[in-house]
Amino acid sequence: MTDEMKTAKFDAAEEYAETEFSDDKSSQHSLSVKSLGGTESSISRVGTPKIPSLAEVPEPVVHAIILPSYKEDIDTLRETLSVLASHVLAKSNYDIYLAMEQRDPDAESTATQLILVFATSFRNISFTLHPGDISGEVAGKSSNVSWAARQLSHNYVDSDSRKNCVITILDADTHLSSNYFLLITKFHRENPTEAATTLYCTPIIFDRNSNDVNPFVRVADIFWCGAGISGLYKGSPIMIPTSVYSIAMTLAGEVGGWDTGPESIGEDLHMFLKCYFSSSGQFHTRIIYSPASQSNVSSDLKGIKGAVNNLQARYKQAMRHMWGSLDTGYAVERALQILWKKNDEKLSSWLSRASDPADRVPRWVNDSNLTHFTPPNIYEDIDRPRTSFSKINLIILFHRLFEAHFLPSHLTIALVSAVLYSALVPPLLTHRLLLWSFGFNGTMRLLGFCLFSVYLFLYESYHQLCVRTREDEMKRAGLWDRMQGGFAHRAWRRNAVDYCLMPVTGTLFGTIPAVVAEISHFWTDQLVYTVSAKPQLKREIEKVVAMA
Repeated sequence: MTDEMKTAKFDAAEEYAETEFSDDKSSQHSLSVKSLGGTESSISRVGTPKIPSLAEVPEPVVHAIILPSYKEDIDTLRETLSVLASHVLAKSNYDIYLAMEQRDPDAESTATQLILVFATSFRNISFTLHPGDISGEVAGKSSNVSWAARQLSHNYVDSDSRKNCVITILDADTHLSSNYFLLITKFHRENPTEAATTLYCTPIIFDRNSNDVNPFVRVADIFWCGAGISGLYKGSPIMIPTSVYSIAMTLAGEVGGWDTGPESIGEDLHMFLKCYFSSSGQFHTRIIYSPASQSNVSSDLKGIKGAVNNLQARYKQAMRHMWGSLDTGYAVERALQILWKKNDEKLSSWLSRASDPADRVPRWVNDSNLTHFTPPNIYEDIDRPRTSFSKINLIILFHRLFEAHFLPSHLTIALVSAVLYSALVPPLLTHRLLLWSFGFNGTMRLLGFCLFSVYLFLYESYHQLCVRTREDEMKRAGLWDRMQGGFAHRAWRRNAVDYCLMPVTGTLFGTIPAVVAEISHFWTDQLVYTVSAKPQLKREIEKVVAMA
């Protein structure tokens, strides 16, 4: 992974500039930075090509970036937008959509403030307000993203604009490198046919506040990071995104957009499954070797109370993750539909669910041309001819779902059962085949432990590479000085403590939530969605980006 990241960095910063833009290889561009008090200082855009040269490129690839938010701290959103605004493609290729919730009383004022601050930093910045009373929807990221995506789709009404638009889904605290969008743009231009049906995955890293959180929380997110990375390797037939991903607008429209029911609480995995089954496994996935920086769940309280609060917040997040085991049932249902050749949902039915234009007009800012919904029939139905469905890839997919949803509980239950049985039943009374299975499973657990140790060793290199690369980019962008404390380097003393806590952490945030969720699904699929507590910025972000 680290070698691929280094290669991708050069691909984005050098090769793309040489093949697509001007001969000038300047890597930084000066901007003015305006503070809330009106003073100005300088900042640099991170990337390779100069902004003027972008105008020479016909039909630019537009990145429609959806930033979902529900009661998020405005400084967290401002910092995320500041990082995006420092990218070289921001002003010419980024359309920012702040996906706000109507249930949040401060949503509209927060969005308006941010839009005023970043009005000239992007190609366009606007916001949507997701109603909280749509029948059949459940509160959560997926329903908010679904609403925002349906609204933004009306900004791209012709086939060329849809073909050259890539939708990116972020979390409110996600920091992406400029290279992430450069690499997607490069691939989209070089592979136009494949790009139309491509979903882009990127590894994640918790390298912001991990040194400030409870060690159990830090270790849980190391597990979560590893789970996301495990399927992202060259040649992997099943690449499942985690939290942050991009998808061609044509593909999102063809599969019917994002679902909004209780089964879609794991929005990233669910969208992958929907693309997979709606295309009979014929869509494309591609790794972008530019990790997404995330924050650990945290608490602003101090001492024992703060530690307990931090653990409770992480457990709620783990419950939400494990509640996504509903996707296993969804995958079984869709697999049977594929085998029995049932029809998929088409784009027109997705758009028709955008609701009545009379009372659901989205709130767009700085976009005087959009005052109504584009009629759904402007989009054509796309009915691909069915192709052979790979049974091998289907088996691999269900193996990945087992690893994600059932292995945490299965592993602990099998281990505890074997230990208790061996302690209570004498070997002479145990069948020889059962004794053999105990010995074989013990050997496999030892092998698994050794391989997991290798992962931990590799993770340390991965973490350091990510945090150092991001720190270097923020320095070049002029944002480093206001992100003090936002770069969590690892130390061997802390690492040793983390390794000792892993068995307990796996049980606390893996086994228990998985068992509770899976048992609960016998009588309900509803979970009250709670937003994970993110760190309140300790530093004052007074400088915000505005293009000179």
